[in-house]
Amino acid sequence: MKVVAGIDVGGTNTDAVLVRDGRIVERAKVPTTTDVRDGILAVLSRVKQDYGIERVHIGTTAFTNALVERQNLQTAAAIRVGSPVSESLPPMIDWPADLRRATDNLTFFVAGGREYDGRPIRPIDHAEITAVARTLTARGISQIAVTAVFGTSYPEDELQVAEWLRSENPALQVTLSHRIGRFGILERENATLLNAMLRPLAERTVAGFRAAVPSNLFISQNDGTAMRAESAAQLPIFTVASGPTNSLRGAGLLASLTEAIVIDVGGTTTDVGVLRGGYPQSAGLDLSIAGVRTNFRMPDLCSIGVGGGSLVDVASGAVGPQSVGFRIIEEALVFGGHQLTLTDVAVAAGRADIGNRALVRHLDPKTIARVDDHLRVRLSRLLENYDRLDRQLPIILVGGGAPLVLPLLRELGRQVESPPDAAVANAYGAAMAQVGGEASLTFSSSVSRKDALAKAEAEAHRRAEAAGARPGTTRTVELEDAALTYLASEALKVHARAVGDIGEAGE
Repeated sequence: MKVVAGIDVGGTNTDAVLVRDGRIVERAKVPTTTDVRDGILAVLSRVKQDYGIERVHIGTTAFTNALVERQNLQTAAAIRVGSPVSESLPPMIDWPADLRRATDNLTFFVAGGREYDGRPIRPIDHAEITAVARTLTARGISQIAVTAVFGTSYPEDELQVAEWLRSENPALQVTLSHRIGRFGILERENATLLNAMLRPLAERTVAGFRAAVPSNLFISQNDGTAMRAESAAQLPIFTVASGPTNSLRGAGLLASLTEAIVIDVGGTTTDVGVLRGGYPQSAGLDLSIAGVRTNFRMPDLCSIGVGGGSLVDVASGAVGPQSVGFRIIEEALVFGGHQLTLTDVAVAAGRADIGNRALVRHLDPKTIARVDDHLRVRLSRLLENYDRLDRQLPIILVGGGAPLVLPLLRELGRQVESPPDAAVANAYGAAMAQVGGEASLTFSSSVSRKDALAKAEAEAHRRAEAAGARPGTTRTVELEDAALTYLASEALKVHARAVGDIGEAGE
């Protein structure tokens, strides 16, 4: 196997590993920089360059931060294909007011869309789409989100609308919902529109990565796979929550477990998720991103404001959610600063050897005890969400802050593993990422359940290979179906996901 570099840009640290034949041969960690490119260059300079890196996988929080902070977002237009049956609830109806103000997006309703069995609602109108394109051009809007009724199963209308838009103005960049979300037009439309708003930032970010990393470049996705950098520039929404997902995947591989609870203790937050079959368990319900409901693939994660840089209240022992983040080497007591952090408490308690222990010898043992009591309660309540009636899943503890809570978890009587290289599980998960494909399809009652499942599964494998998976290595990791009971006649929706090793075409 060729050497692959995995890089994870976190809120506090940027980690890198070099992996050959599945094993880490080099690792490095540097503080995250304001300009993430500087951090990437810095961490790569810490690993040996004579291995001949063939491919680089990067996990980034740039697009998540843009949505949360309402910055670097482009004004876009939402085109909903399905008029007149889809106009009762307009796009962005339940978005936070500050996000709507940040972009002032336009909306259009046009004819088209399908019934669940593929019958057209109304034919799409070339003249209508041309008029929309001219309006957008006049307004200087280049980012478009196109969402058609039942577009996931019948994408032809979305494809045709995109073609007509670009024929009128080739500068228009069109995001199609069938490439983004699943069933549920409002949530799928939301995710598609968020993606359109992020695309210019994604193009700039990927260009910056390209300048820093001349090797073949892949970007981590939030389902535990990776995609080519060129695809990430078009589909940045799939990188949201990719950091915790990398940690889950990396933790399972390092501990050789496929079913486990993973706790990733970083500098700012602790992220918790469950591995099923070696991949993060997907959220079963619609999720909110930056206050917007979406329904595209997302891991089922829980985050709490506890990390190595979390501030500690001396009187109560409460930890977080405020954190010094990547400024920990300047502000924590053990580094000569003036802020009491969880790292300082752990060093004083003898659980970590970081910085100068002499600088925290003055900490009262009662303060340490109060912090421990606070964390035991929070960790116990957190784990209750993941325990089954029949058994407790083992815990894999990873992240740079893992030593800070390891003794406390064991005091709770839990089976805990913190494997070697746990501190860089996120970067290892990025390096070991495969590529994937998924399909969400609907079928009428004329198609049997067995055939419907087989067709969706085959389509997911085909899409995985189209994304760069080496033929013969793909496997199914999700296959589920459900009846569409609200329709006049029986119908079935099927979702399938497959993953495979990155092949020569991807390199």
